[in-house]
Amino acid sequence: MLSFDSKHFCRMKLIPFLFLTLTVNISYSQNKTPFIFRIQDKQSIKHLRNYIKNDTLIQTTNAIIHVSYNQDSLKPYLLLLHGMGANGRSNWYNQIKPLSDKFNLIIPDLIYYGESTSDSKDYSVEFQAQQINEAIEKIGIKQKINVAGFSYGGLTTAMFNELYHHKISKIIIIDGPVKYFSSHSADSLARVAGVESMKQIIAPSNLKEFDAMQVAVMSSPFLIGKSMKKKMIHYFFKPHKAIRDAQIDYMITHQTKYQNLNYNLDITPTLLIWGEKDGVVPASVGRNLHKAFNKTTQLIIYPNAKHDAHFSYTKEVNQAITDFLKN
Repeated sequence: MLSFDSKHFCRMKLIPFLFLTLTVNISYSQNKTPFIFRIQDKQSIKHLRNYIKNDTLIQTTNAIIHVSYNQDSLKPYLLLLHGMGANGRSNWYNQIKPLSDKFNLIIPDLIYYGESTSDSKDYSVEFQAQQINEAIEKIGIKQKINVAGFSYGGLTTAMFNELYHHKISKIIIIDGPVKYFSSHSADSLARVAGVESMKQIIAPSNLKEFDAMQVAVMSSPFLIGKSMKKKMIHYFFKPHKAIRDAQIDYMITHQTKYQNLNYNLDITPTLLIWGEKDGVVPASVGRNLHKAFNKTTQLIIYPNAKHDAHFSYTKEVNQAITDFLKN
């Protein structure tokens, strides 16, 4: 439920395409965080501010939501929900510039990610949707919005539509564990990658798990040595592993409930985007969603993408999103 763009990282360009930019500025003081990681996150922040005017923390009933957004009366709204392992600005780096030309982007950090926090220890997907909806209301957005989500954010998008479909025009789910996803299938894919559980893929704690994560997730794996891999594990995964595991455990414990929901997909126009070789949420999930809701869904599968379609097929995905929402 996470993704990278390894090509840019390996060239050491100071742009944070890879989702790993996370929240190291919060989890560690700057004198402990490797220089390249700090620079990447600074570039990510700068990139966001070039195209998104407003950046704020909003107190909701049970959380503090960090959200960046635009409010141009001539543009429709598009809420972007990121996946596990990322904050909003790094997950959607490749989408911010092109999509901000056509839409008022709303880019929150999901709770327990980036700068969004909560003391509730509520790890349900419903909690994410409810608190983000409250934040949007406090911003003062009254018209219908579009919602797009990647991976865990795709499930949150579906839940948002389940709870608030009257507020939504269209939704987009990218590689999302929605309805037909199961922990059994995810663990089977993890074993193909070389480990026993999807937890080890989503939050690797050693080199074996890191390499398995690359096999399952990335169309173009990092061409880096063991030392850099260890730093990534130490600075990006370990500080948040307990929370990620708690979220996954909640999803597994309640997966029957999530599988039984239809998320109002029978009444909401929906674009499904998948990587054919996704090693976390298989493309069969997207195909089954399209089959079940064929009158309201469109399905695009990118043949060489894994769990990173909006990274590895950036231009195509951005165009597909624009065409879908504009038509």
